[in-house]
Amino acid sequence: MSELRTRLSDVLFGPESGARLLAVHTGFAVLLGARIALGPYRGLAATPDGLFDPVAVLGWMSSMPSSGTITVIQVVGVVAALAAVLRKQPRLAFAIAWLCLLVLAALRGSRGKVLHNDLLLLWAAVPFLLAPLHARWDDRRPRRDLGWPVRSSMAIVAAIYALAGFHKLQTSGIDWVFGDNVRYVLLWGSPAGPTWESLRGWVSDHAWAYKGTGAFILGVELMFPLALLWRRVQPWFAAAAVSLHVATYLFLGLDYWAWALAVVLLFVDWPAAVDRVRRTASAASTTATTSAVP
Repeated sequence: MSELRTRLSDVLFGPESGARLLAVHTGFAVLLGARIALGPYRGLAATPDGLFDPVAVLGWMSSMPSSGTITVIQVVGVVAALAAVLRKQPRLAFAIAWLCLLVLAALRGSRGKVLHNDLLLLWAAVPFLLAPLHARWDDRRPRRDLGWPVRSSMAIVAAIYALAGFHKLQTSGIDWVFGDNVRYVLLWGSPAGPTWESLRGWVSDHAWAYKGTGAFILGVELMFPLALLWRRVQPWFAAAAVSLHVATYLFLGLDYWAWALAVVLLFVDWPAAVDRVRRTASAASTTATTSAVP
């Protein structure tokens, strides 16, 4: 039992370097700013009062705010995200940017259907609202007091994917993979944007292709928590998530790029990757210099 508690503690609060903490915090700030700036939020102002069904966090509102109000929220959010990236009052700036995206995403989901486009980014960023930001970019030494925001955020992301897979099993069972569910989605689903029609049609015409697609999606989602246990497989899960969301965009035009980038930020240790590239380049340069000496 004590071994299990130790393993769980390492999963949620294990050591990470200060450089990785800052890389994820800064990357999340960039993502928050990008989502705030690029989201189709101003068009929400035209929503009639009768179609406005506020989600829980906006339960006190009776109608959609004006386009001007939404624009102000976007401007404040983008400025705050930029301040967090530039390390100007990063804790406060990050919190303001996060809150602005929360409001905008809630407005977008207050039209009778909750949209999930920004939910993973919002949830994954929660631990960084309280993250210790005294770390330095040149700090490569793993420490537990700096690791918990990264580890906890990874656990949140893994849980979101696993719950998405569990929901598929709960509603459709294993037939979600071996039945015609994916085929029906491809044939009769309403695309939210431009799609690759020829690829979409080809997959829907071949049982092995659409069932294989379903197996890939469900497998990635259900197995995502395994990435918390084995560090070596984390980049592979990040690549799988990117593939999943790219396919979702190509087939259905659904905008989940923030999910994909958030996973890549979290599940790849970018400072360590940069260090490996530098060491490889330095070793290659040294070898070339040595070889050139007569």
